[in-house]
Amino acid sequence: MQFETESTISAIATGTQGALRGAVRISGPETLGVLESLFPELIESLRSARQARRYSGSLHLHNLGEIPVDVFYWPDSRSYTGQPSAELHLLGAPVLLDEVQARVLGAGARLAKPGEFTLRAYLAGRMDLTQCEAVLGLIHAHSEREFHVALSQLAGGLATPLKGLRHDLINLLADLEAGLDFVDEDIAFVQQDEIIERLESAEQQIGHLREQIEHRRAQGMEFQVAIIGPPNAGKSSLVNALSGAQVSITSSVPGTTRDYVRSRVHWDDVAIDLLDTAGLEEVFESGPRAIAQEKTSEVIRKADLVVLCASDQELANIEWLGQCDRLWGVWTKSDLRQDNELRWPIPVERIFTLSARTGQGLAEFRQALIDAVKAWQQESLDVVPMTGVRCKSALGLAAQSLAHARQATLDSSGEEIVAGELRLALEELGQVAGTVANNEILDALFSRFCIGK
Repeated sequence: MQFETESTISAIATGTQGALRGAVRISGPETLGVLESLFPELIESLRSARQARRYSGSLHLHNLGEIPVDVFYWPDSRSYTGQPSAELHLLGAPVLLDEVQARVLGAGARLAKPGEFTLRAYLAGRMDLTQCEAVLGLIHAHSEREFHVALSQLAGGLATPLKGLRHDLINLLADLEAGLDFVDEDIAFVQQDEIIERLESAEQQIGHLREQIEHRRAQGMEFQVAIIGPPNAGKSSLVNALSGAQVSITSSVPGTTRDYVRSRVHWDDVAIDLLDTAGLEEVFESGPRAIAQEKTSEVIRKADLVVLCASDQELANIEWLGQCDRLWGVWTKSDLRQDNELRWPIPVERIFTLSARTGQGLAEFRQALIDAVKAWQQESLDVVPMTGVRCKSALGLAAQSLAHARQATLDSSGEEIVAGELRLALEELGQVAGTVANNEILDALFSRFCIGK
């Protein structure tokens, strides 16, 4: 991809299918000239524009007659691309959009390459690389969750903490290098204790970012709740009751569920994946039962919350579940159980008593799940998958360089060594934000965009 910004580009910015409205996008130094060629009746208004405005115009198209066009014009750098820009909004019939696009190209613009509008926004400093990736995430979002993740990242969900972190490290590097300039005069602009404190703070910030990003394995994945327990503990009945549908087979015969069953529920504007798993049991021979236990273990490892179900049977050999990050306990079949004094053999975060048959306790349990998801959404930092892959490596290397810088400070190895490690850390953080240009990464990203974005 050629990173030139002197030409004026144009493309149809809406879908190829017919719609009520469509748009043709224009950006570049000759945007005003293109508009004047197409809308001579608006020349005076366009030339006097000092801020973004909307104008009502019209175009006469060959064999199609006169059509009304809304002209949105950004006369300066306060646009998406950081250049004079315009959008022509009209009826969304493909034949009309193609004809208007041909007129724009004939007036001096060239056809934009895939992703070129967003590339210009990046080159103009209007957004960093993580926000550009968020634009691509919005384009390809297939669910409400994916859409909101990309929108949050576009709004600076990752760019803001990265910017603050880089700013702190750049200031620290400046203090160190200022001292190196006056090394013969024995002047220090920052003391050793302060250097260590600032490095530790930066390490903690990077560690927090890595933990949040790695906690979310994939953009399209909702909050995962693994429903586990011994055979015939009422797991499938609970999933069906929560889902409001017969998604899992229920039977009094233990071991009916051999593989996990996924059911996605939407409550109170939150989405949850309920995973009904095979009953926990000890299996000593290979075969379907052993495979089912392996699948259950895998689901437990990946779940955001594990719900352990039991009726009145003894829970044996489950001590290993204490390693789960979050574990809730549910006494099921409360309508059949007489003993209300049973105790859990391992620590759990919360305990519920309910009956899938009568509905007792279901409302309380469902509300608890909703509250847990909302708290998780506030605490987690979700990113689009492409950003997550890049961040994982770069943040790890940045953290490594900061650790080396801190150790060099403790060992009194010299501020030159500390400054060198800081530069390496800043370079890795710059790779994430895109402030350090990597043409291969830029090509891989913007080539995935569609034309007009």
